[in-house]
Parts: sequence; C-alpha cells; structure tokens
Amino acid sequence: MNNEINRFIRNSLVFMIVACAVAGLCLSCSSKEEKTAKFYNKGKALFEKDDYVRAKLELKNALQIDPKFADAYYMLGKVAIKEKELKQAYGLFSKAVELNPGLLEAQVELARIFIAAKAIERAEEKVTLVLAKEPQNKDMRLVQARLYLINKKIDDASTILEDLYKNGETSAELYLMLATIYEAHKKYDAAEAMLRESIQKNPKTMGLRRVLADFYLKKGKLEACEALLKENIQLEPEAAAHRLVLATFYWKTDKKDQALATLNALTMIEKNREANVIAATQFLLKQKEVDQAEQMLRKSIADTPKSFRFREALADLFVIKKNLPQAIATLTESLSLSSDPANPGILTAKTKMAGILLMQREGGKAEALVDEVLKENAKSIDANFIKGQLYLLAGRGADAVTTFRTVVAEAPQNVKGFLMLGRAHLINKNIPLAIDTLSQGIRQNPSSKEIRRFLARVYMANKDTTSAEEQLVKITEIAPKDVSAMGDLGDFKMARSAYEGAREQYTRMIETSPNVPAGYLKLSHYFEVRGDRDSAVGILEKGYAKSSDSMPLLAALVKAYILEDKTDTAKKMCDEKIAAYPDNAFTYNLMAQVYLAQKDADSAEASLKAAIQRSPEWNVPHDNLARLYLSQGKTDQAIANLETAITQNDKNTAAFMTLALLYQKTNKEEKAKAVYEKALSVDPQRWAAANNLAFILSASTIPADLERALELAQQAEKIRPEEATILDTLGWIHYKQGYDQLAVAALEKALEKSPDNGTINFHLAQVLIDSNRPDEAREKLEQALSAEGNYPERAEAEALLKQIKGS
Repeated sequence: MNNEINRFIRNSLVFMIVACAVAGLCLSCSSKEEKTAKFYNKGKALFEKDDYVRAKLELKNALQIDPKFADAYYMLGKVAIKEKELKQAYGLFSKAVELNPGLLEAQVELARIFIAAKAIERAEEKVTLVLAKEPQNKDMRLVQARLYLINKKIDDASTILEDLYKNGETSAELYLMLATIYEAHKKYDAAEAMLRESIQKNPKTMGLRRVLADFYLKKGKLEACEALLKENIQLEPEAAAHRLVLATFYWKTDKKDQALATLNALTMIEKNREANVIAATQFLLKQKEVDQAEQMLRKSIADTPKSFRFREALADLFVIKKNLPQAIATLTESLSLSSDPANPGILTAKTKMAGILLMQREGGKAEALVDEVLKENAKSIDANFIKGQLYLLAGRGADAVTTFRTVVAEAPQNVKGFLMLGRAHLINKNIPLAIDTLSQGIRQNPSSKEIRRFLARVYMANKDTTSAEEQLVKITEIAPKDVSAMGDLGDFKMARSAYEGAREQYTRMIETSPNVPAGYLKLSHYFEVRGDRDSAVGILEKGYAKSSDSMPLLAALVKAYILEDKTDTAKKMCDEKIAAYPDNAFTYNLMAQVYLAQKDADSAEASLKAAIQRSPEWNVPHDNLARLYLSQGKTDQAIANLETAITQNDKNTAAFMTLALLYQKTNKEEKAKAVYEKALSVDPQRWAAANNLAFILSASTIPADLERALELAQQAEKIRPEEATILDTLGWIHYKQGYDQLAVAALEKALEKSPDNGTINFHLAQVLIDSNRPDEAREKLEQALSAEGNYPERAEAEALLKQIKGS
C-alpha cells in the first residue's frame, strides 16, 4: 500500500513539473511574441510620424528578439527608402520576401526598386508573381501601369489607371501618371484638373504641388505658378526648398530682384539658419552671381562671427574664384574661433586648408595640417584622402595604398577613394591588386561609371580585352542613354577592327540623341576608315541638317567637301554661316582653308585676319596665318608689318600673337618670349600670351624657368579654367618638374575637353611611359596619330609608338 502511495506521489510530482515547464514555456513564448510586437508596432508608429531614426531602432529591437520576423525587415526597408538608401532597401526587402514570399508589399517595393535601377525585366517578373496571387493588388497594378508607360504602351497603362481611378484610388502616383498621359495626348485641361485633384486628395504631398507649378510654368500660366509657390511657403514657412523653388521661378522669368528678396528672406529664418544661408549662396553661385554670394556670406559672418560653416562656405567661394590666398586667410580666421584642437570646425578648416595647399603644391605645409587632423581623428575621410594624394605625389605608393584603404573602409560609397587606391596599386606596378580594388569598388558602387571606365583601362593595360569590353558594355547597360558610353564602346571596337560592333554603337548614339553631333562624327569616321567616303559625307550632311549650329559638324563637312574637290559647296556653307553669325571667328578660319584649297592665298589671308580680329586670343588663326606667311616666303615682310602695328598700338593683341608665333615658327624663341613678355606687361589678362610663354619656358631644364612657366600657366588658368590648351601646358610643366601624378591629372582633364587633340594625347603618352604604363601610352599615341592635320609632335609620336611596339 505504501509503495502505491509513493508511486502516486512520484507520478504526481513529475506531472506537476512537466505542467509547470509547459506553462512556463507558453508564457515565455507569449512574452517573446508580445515584446516583438511591441517593438514592431512602436517602430511602425514612429515611421508614420516621420521619425525614421527612432523607428529604425525599435524595428531592430524587434529583430533582435525574432531574427526571422519578415514584417520588421519590410518596415526597415521602407525606412531605407525614406532615407534614400536604395541599395540597403533592396537588401531588406529581399530578406523579407526570403523569409515570407507571400509578403506582397515587399514584392511591390522590390519591383519599384528594379524600375529605379532600370532592371525592367526583373520588375516585370515581380509584377507577374504578385498579380498571379492577387490580381487586384492596387499597388502592383500601379507598378504595372508604370512599366507600360516605360515600354511606350500608353493605352494599356491608361486602361489600368482609369480603372483604378474609377474604383477610388487616390495615390499621388496614380494622379501623376494620368496627368502625364493626358499631357502627352495634349489634353492640357484634363492634365491640370488631374493635378489639382491630386493636391486635394493628397494635401500633405508637397511634391504634387511642385509638379503642378512646373505644369503652370510650361504652359505660361505664370500668375498661377507664382501663387501656388507662395502658397507652399505659407503651408511650410520654414522649409528652405519652397523658397528656393520660388527664387528659381523668379530667376527664370527675369524677376531677379524678387528672386534676391526671396533668398534674403530665406537667410533670415532662424531655424537651420546656417544651412539656409549656404543653400541661398549655392543658388547664387549656380546662377554665376559670385559677387552676390560673397556679399551674402560676408554679411552672415558679420551677423554670426563665431560660425565655422559660413567661413568654410566663403573659403569654397574663393577657391571657385581662384583666389586661393584669400581662401587660406578665411580659413585661418576659423582657427581662432576655438582653442580645442578636436573641435569639428577646427578640423574641417585645417582639412580644407591642406587641400588648398595641395593645389598650390605646398606639400610640406599641407602634410603638417593633415597630420594635426589625423592626430585628433585618425579615420577622417577627407584628411586621409589628402594624405594619400601627398603620398602619390611623393611616389610613395605603398603608403598611399594604406591611406586610401582607410578611406574606402570608412566610406565604401566613396568612388574617388577606390579610384585613387587603384591608381596607388598601379604606381606600385601591382595590376592584380588594382583590378581587385576596382572590382571591390564596383561591388560597393555598382552604378559607378567612373570605376568601371578605369577598370576597363586597367584590363586593357593588362591585355585582357575581353574583360575590358565587359566593363564598357556594362556601362552602356547602366546608362542606356549615355552617348559618351556608347562612343567609348564604339571606339574600343573600332581600335580592334570590330567594325560592325563599332558601327552599331555609333548608330545607337545617333538614334538615342539625334541632335548631338558626336554620333555623326564618329560614324562618318567609321565610313572613312572603311573606304566609303560617300557614306561618310552623307552621314555628316544628315547630322548637319539636325544640328546646323554645330561647329564640329560644319568643320568636318567642309573638310570632306574639300577632299571631294567640292570647294564651291564648302564656300557656300561658310558664307551662309558667316551671314548668320558675322562675329564667329571659327567660320572665318574655316573659310581660309577653303580659299587655300582654291589657291586663293590673298582671300585666305583676309579670312584669317578677320578671324583674328573677332577672337584675338585664339591661337589657331594666328598659327594658320604664320604658316601662310612662311609658305609664301613673306616672313620678313610680315614681321616688319606686325612690329610696326605694335609700335603704333600696343593694345593690338592680334599683332602680338601672330608676331610671336611667327618667331616660334622660324625658331627665334628668344624673340618670341620677348614679344609675349611685352604683351603681358601691357595687359596681364592676355591668357593666350601667358600660356604660350609658359609652354616655351617648359622646354628649359632650369628650375627657375619651370617655376616661372608654372606661374604663367596658373595665371592663364585663373582666367580660362576650362581651356584645354592651358591644362595641357600645366600638365606638361608638372611632368618636366617631376610631378607625374599631377601631370596625368591635368592632361586627362585636358583630354576631356579636347579628346582628339594630337599634342595633348602625345604629352599624356610621354608621361605614361615614364610612369611605366606603356600599354596606356600606346593607346594615347594611337589616338594622337589618328588626329587630323599636322602638329609639331606628330613625328615624335610616330617614333615613340614604334619604340613601344618594338620593346
């Protein structure tokens, strides 16, 4: 009996323990789910209140409890969208549908991201997936309509949108697409009505109001546009964007005073005042109103003397004005605002000063400042970037690699960081690591055309043409309307005799942008190389019919007619252009080539003088006139006449330039230098004289001459910062002084302005050879030798190319 009682007690105890454990487990599960839901719901509520930072924290807390909670990933994806972090949003939505494929809201968002990334087929796959499960899913039907619009299926898009509208859909997306369709069909009243209704149904969506304002502006309803923009300011008086849009409207409608008044009102708003002032000055700078921007910043500094940001902005403005000493002085003032070396304002000022000193080639001073910054903040992206550049200039490739690795580790979205790190590896002659670095950069920044273009060049240098072509093709896929990308791919194929592939790309350029001359010029060159001159001329004529104001097309067509012995046709074209634009020096210079082809030297001389009269600083007609005098044996007579002209009028820029070039052509360099020096003493703003004198001095091996050359070239650059010939001179001087990286940077920038210039391509090739980059140099030499016309370095380019091919 006792045994049975004991057994009963033991069984009862076991039952109670198990029951308690199960109950505890249930309570634990319930508690876990409740906690997850609490964090999730709080995060969702914060998202609805536009508090994205706190929403993100709550949602992450939910995921810490339940890492497989798909809805939390979806909401975090929506936060990322609001923060414009598309790549992050893509990862979060993808995780959400991986955990729960039936979470259709996340599938919709992925479709939208695919559209933004121009991955149309993948977006269509998502549409099919969702609508198969839920045919009336209104969000995905809106996405479907958008895809129809992208694919030019207007009627299909309209059918979906009209149906959604009739069934009560009121989203901003729907109204915008319907308005777009109505406007495309020239139903302007219906489009306006739709936009007005969209504002009524979505009163908090300010973007709709801006779209309606743009519509009014396009249709010339200026009063309605102005009233709407003012109403936006009344609704959100502290939002800087509304005043900037109104200022833009006033500027476009030639109401400059009202624009300035609007900007001044923006600067008086206390909330975010520093940001508002800087936004206003950036607006003015965009309109080339540099003095107005400077005045605004100076006033702001006077009102707020302790502001670092205003001084930083003013220093940036002085850099734009090429007034680097004043920029340094302004930043030096910032250093007196705080005694704390770790103050962010002090660190920024020192970093900016270092960047300016680097531009001035004051490497020692720049490095000292950067080191002070890195002492306080070793991970400073900007300071490390400058430090890396200093290492590159000093030829310290290994140190540059270490520094730029810090940059890309701290800022994986920093495209320039990857480019510079790749360049550092090339200086170390480590092509595999350069390729690996740039490939990593692409993984972090898949849409970066700059990294892919650089990687293609490295592959070419490594004789991996297949991989190079893959990158160039990818660029055209990333940016399907980028005609320069098509041109690069076409040129790549052309250089490798893949003629049909080149023709396909050049044709695409024309189809994509029929009013852009580049496609016609490249396709004409293709036909010329293939021996089909009729087609070469025909495509130029077609391009000129589309873009009759294009000087490159005019020049190419005139030269083609001259080769075809159709000089009368060429002359007629030049006459028509001169009649339309009588002050255009380019056409007079071109007309001179026609006269020379007709053996009419006197008319050619008159045309060149007419070109010089209209553009005294332009080297080309001076050079052509000097060549003409030399070919006629009139050099001495011409020199005497020009010297007399200068004596009579020392303001005669044209006489100075032609005389100096004549001296250069007859190897009288000292006399040429004397003429340029005199020209500059009369007028220091003669940038062409400064540039030409700098180039003559760059031939010297005397350090003082090279310093003087650099000073002159920088003086010219200050006046004409985007002039290719000046950038070429700067690059060549840097090379002669031993600063190969500065030389490459300047010459590459020059080629961006004038990609077919034989001299610039030759100069860059020379620098690349000395930098142990022979394959890239060969490419530039081939480009130099494909340039039209004769230039002084052509024979050297031919000899150098033979040398490279023979080595």
